[in-house]
Amino acid sequence: MNYISINRFKSTPLYAQLKESIVAAIKQGILNPGDKLPTEEELCDYFGISRPVIRQAYAELINDGVVTRVKGRGTFIREKEVKSHFFHELSTFDDEMHRVGMTPETLVLKKGKKNYDKKIYEALNLTKDDEVYHLRLLHKGDGLPMCLVDTYLPLSFYPGIAEEDFEGMPLYTMLETKFNRYIALARRSVDAMIVKDEDAVLLHIAKGSAVHYVQTISTDQDDQVLELSFAIYPGDRNAFDIMIYKIDQ
Repeated sequence: MNYISINRFKSTPLYAQLKESIVAAIKQGILNPGDKLPTEEELCDYFGISRPVIRQAYAELINDGVVTRVKGRGTFIREKEVKSHFFHELSTFDDEMHRVGMTPETLVLKKGKKNYDKKIYEALNLTKDDEVYHLRLLHKGDGLPMCLVDTYLPLSFYPGIAEEDFEGMPLYTMLETKFNRYIALARRSVDAMIVKDEDAVLLHIAKGSAVHYVQTISTDQDDQVLELSFAIYPGDRNAFDIMIYKIDQ
């Protein structure tokens, strides 16, 4: 607890000193996402301050989204939350990370032809004779898993795509520059769900956690479907900025 500084002779209220000490420790890298904070009892004994002081400091940190309280376990530093604009702006994951000052990284977990799946083929407007390419990508920001995506592509639109470097170039950029396929419209829907155990391991979240589940169908100017994807976003690391316009009657 040496990162906490409490001075009874300062005019700053004790709860504010406690809060400021924790915020400063996070900025300096002394405290990191997932770290547990001292309990009320520990702080009371160590600094000789009252529980109401600690509760007020922790309550403000919770309201500010800095920490989270887990029943029966304690109070923890929250993961950094990224507010995505992708419900009103078509951008790559790399662009989103750069916008919030984080370093993007993409890992290919799976790639190859997809066996016939009625739901996927119908969404892509394909027949059983067509071929579909499947990508499973794990996107990270500053080394922290932010998004797990399964993408399905009509193989006839992207000959030779299996030879491309999916970790070195954002997918949308690749589709445009390498295959001259330009997405004009993306239709997205979002649901809440409980993450599968195997996906929780990949995303470094607790099993049974709530996640955002986003489906995207992308089309070109002729309404041809160029891409279908299903993405999983940890609920405590991602928020979505949605714009709604009033339509004149």
